Amino acid sequence: MKNVENFRRGVEAMVAEMRATMNELGVEGPSEASVVSNARDRLRYISALTEQAAGRTLTAAEALTERIKAQQALAAVLAGKTRSPQIRAFLEQLQAEHQVAAGQLQEIIQAQEFQDLVGQVVNKLLIMVQKMEDNLVHLLIDDDPDPQLSGPATREVDRISQDDVDDLFG
Repeated sequence: MKNVENFRRGVEAMVAEMRATMNELGVEGPSEASVVSNARDRLRYISALTEQAAGRTLTAAEALTERIKAQQALAAVLAGKTRSPQIRAFLEQLQAEHQVAAGQLQEIIQAQEFQDLVGQVVNKLLIMVQKMEDNLVHLLIDDDPDPQLSGPATREVDRISQDDVDDLFG
């Protein structure tokens, strides 16, 4: 009887935790059968969108970095050829601003490493959720059921009443 009670408490705790998490995420009314698969699908979706956004950001930042470097080099060449102090000052200021912009773009590129961490965490969560679902299915559909829970009980202490079964699923 103690194993049945532990099992029931474990299942109740998992269901309560899933419901609390789904409520925090603003999901209302999913069926219990679809909670796990919905969570996996949402995590996969988030992971895919995050990866796509990071890819677009990196592509744009790298392209801008190359353009800025080219403009910086051209400004240096032109500053050396001009005799106008105003144009030379402008080109030197432009080079300095390009240096700052290149540094900021480098920060953006480095910040995208965060996406890799997010992706790794999401993938670990997906694996954990899959294992939880597999374990729950294994608990519910056990190939080798506990002999105390199956078949007719031969001793009074081994018997399980209908109330016990109702409590388990209620």
